[in-house]
Amino acid sequence: MHVTRVFVLAAVITAASGAQAALLPPAARGAKTVLLQVEPGPLTVTMLKRDLNIYEGEDVLHITLFDPLGNELLKFDMPDDGNAGKGGRAADYQRHEEAVQCSLAGTYRLAVRGAGDAVWGMETSAAGYVVAGEPLFSDGSVSGSVLFSPPDRDFTITLSALHDSGRQVVPLLDADGERLGRFDLAETGEEQTMEFEGAERKGLWRLDFEALDVRLELEHVDHWTCDEQAWFEAGKSRWMLMPYRFTQYLQPGETAEIEFRLRNSTGHPDELDVVVQADDGLEVGIADPAMPVALGDTERATVRLRVTLDEGGAQEEEYHAFLRATAAGEPTAVASSAVNVRVGESPVSQPLNMPIVLRPFQHENVQFGYAPDHMRNEVYFNADNRPFIRQRTESHYGSSGVFVLDPTGEWVERGFEDAIREVYPDYKTSYGGGGFAGAKIAFDGQGGIYTQLRLVLEGGGRPVVLLFSPDEGRSWQVHTLRGNSYDIEQFTGHNALDIPPPVLTYETTAPHEARFCAHNDLWLYLPTRDGDNLEVGDPIKVAENVVGSCQHSGGPASSVTRDGRTHIVWGEVAAEDAPGVPTYVATYDHATGEVGEKVLLGHGPPVNDVHNVPAITMDSAGYLHVLIGAHGNPFHYVRSLAPNDASTWTEPEPILTTGYVGEEGETGRQTYISLVCDADDTLHTAFRQWRKGVDDYHGDSNYAALSVQHRPRGGEWSDAQPLVVAAVPGYSIWYHKLTVDRLGDLWLSYSYWTNDESYQGQFPDRYHHRAVLVSRDGGTSWKLAETEDFIQGVRMLADPGR
Repeated sequence: MHVTRVFVLAAVITAASGAQAALLPPAARGAKTVLLQVEPGPLTVTMLKRDLNIYEGEDVLHITLFDPLGNELLKFDMPDDGNAGKGGRAADYQRHEEAVQCSLAGTYRLAVRGAGDAVWGMETSAAGYVVAGEPLFSDGSVSGSVLFSPPDRDFTITLSALHDSGRQVVPLLDADGERLGRFDLAETGEEQTMEFEGAERKGLWRLDFEALDVRLELEHVDHWTCDEQAWFEAGKSRWMLMPYRFTQYLQPGETAEIEFRLRNSTGHPDELDVVVQADDGLEVGIADPAMPVALGDTERATVRLRVTLDEGGAQEEEYHAFLRATAAGEPTAVASSAVNVRVGESPVSQPLNMPIVLRPFQHENVQFGYAPDHMRNEVYFNADNRPFIRQRTESHYGSSGVFVLDPTGEWVERGFEDAIREVYPDYKTSYGGGGFAGAKIAFDGQGGIYTQLRLVLEGGGRPVVLLFSPDEGRSWQVHTLRGNSYDIEQFTGHNALDIPPPVLTYETTAPHEARFCAHNDLWLYLPTRDGDNLEVGDPIKVAENVVGSCQHSGGPASSVTRDGRTHIVWGEVAAEDAPGVPTYVATYDHATGEVGEKVLLGHGPPVNDVHNVPAITMDSAGYLHVLIGAHGNPFHYVRSLAPNDASTWTEPEPILTTGYVGEEGETGRQTYISLVCDADDTLHTAFRQWRKGVDDYHGDSNYAALSVQHRPRGGEWSDAQPLVVAAVPGYSIWYHKLTVDRLGDLWLSYSYWTNDESYQGQFPDRYHHRAVLVSRDGGTSWKLAETEDFIQGVRMLADPGR
């Protein structure tokens, strides 16, 4: 089957090549991503599919081919065989062949999705292929082998017969053909496991199957193949040149500098080279470093390109430059990237038509040219509305300091690692310092800055510390706290503090059998300041049997303070038959030094799940507002009946009952809570929303959206408004933080991750894909934040008439 198409940048449909095909036997089952090793020239891909018809429903296979830049080259479906019932395996294979002319060398991705009730296979003229994803086969009439590179660390191999036809004896052979053992799959579904201690290993190991009706679990193995001649070390070029493509808007005659990251993944020191080829009308050169560049194993280098658009560039035209990276000692290590230059003004300068709809390999930069010069992380604002952002890299672990917008409009990093090393000479990095464990920044009335970290020490210790700077980050003090996780009272709209912010820590006292739960004591610190010196004092126990803290997404506030009262919310461990996590509030009275009686606010389902922690804020009149968290269920809202008083509350009410159409009707499904209150006393929450059957995104499949809701003063909660739609259906997670500045404007930072390998593999860390949105009209419109948006906020607070 041939379809004529033209592809920008990389490929056009051509006649099939006569090269010998690499084979994946037509017995694979389930979603997989096949990585193809491709050189410039013709490429053919032939897919085979046979429906099993074990279950009711149509069995449609979705196939998409992406080039190294993430461009979609081929997309087609292989339909159901016409038997949507349980009629038994189809007699014949469906066959679908496509051919493309490839102009770029590198790793192409063939994403195979859908049709869990079918088996499939592949033939390709690519020089090599490996598969990412668990090996699962379901056709006993087909034989074959599975080959993989064994890890040097301890690992296990587990095999089982999926059905009766998979019963067999399976030999395990090393690279020299020597038998290492055998698996006797005598009983269907019974797992057989071999354990291997860490050792240096060379070459490919091989499992030979008479019947490919088996399940395999290869611990610590990323890739496998069924064709020994097709094997290639895909990991040697993974993340070699990042990003895969970069979009830059330029006016005629304008110049920009663009950074790419070159990484040596070959497993040994090597010389890496990058060459550039650009369209006429576009001048592109490597400004730094000189090529080739010598890099140690896993070492990285920043490659700076200087890109200039010709004066004759026409508005709305697009120009391209292609980068090719190679390694001198590894001929198969090849990566390609591209720069797309669009002539005109970037849409980032204006509010966007929401939602942003992500697509595989098409994130905010590719779609809108979003490339801000500020750190893309959660944003907090001091009393002058100046933004402060914790430093982070593409890893979610380390953080080296705080970025401050100085009066000249430039971002300056104020580092704190030297101060940490004075107290902890064996300091290595911070656990979740980039945001997973929280990256909040709080302030006092004297301009003091406060932030928290959990350190990682050489000896294995992980102490929690409070960092304090009296001089906007020019110097730092380090104070050790008890506990394993933490929170600090940040500004959520109407709790500006003159005193140092209250600090909470969670100290694990015992594990819990539930996956997302442990027993914790909750401690309150009330630091005091004497000039430039800070004393944290002794902690006060607030509660026991607390489920913990969940700051990695949502970043909910756990406390608010006004007029000598600090109101604290938390969730507790409960019996398995409880309707959810019991959510409590208690008040610490600064005058008496005592914590009052706890008050039950409601329950957040399911029970014993730390995802369900609550969020608290207050309005201008001092009324307290709490959202009770949930994990895939509606949040519930309560409000105090008196200002600055946590003793009596309204009854809990769900805030979302729509957005997900399932077998039992339409419901609301929310996770990862946040809550702020703007200058007009409107409440705002951002969350991951599971959506299905209510819009045209991803057909009838379940998908995740980053959505928001609001509740005006005295009003009702709005419907959910999706701001960003997941790139693929199925499981995704949004690591987001909703904050409010001193004007009451909304800032929403987020990163996106999915377990779909076709999308996940584009970033070396799940948190690298990041953006910041801002709304200056109470959430009606949103734009991607640039430095000028931060500068505008400072000016507006200083001179409201501007």
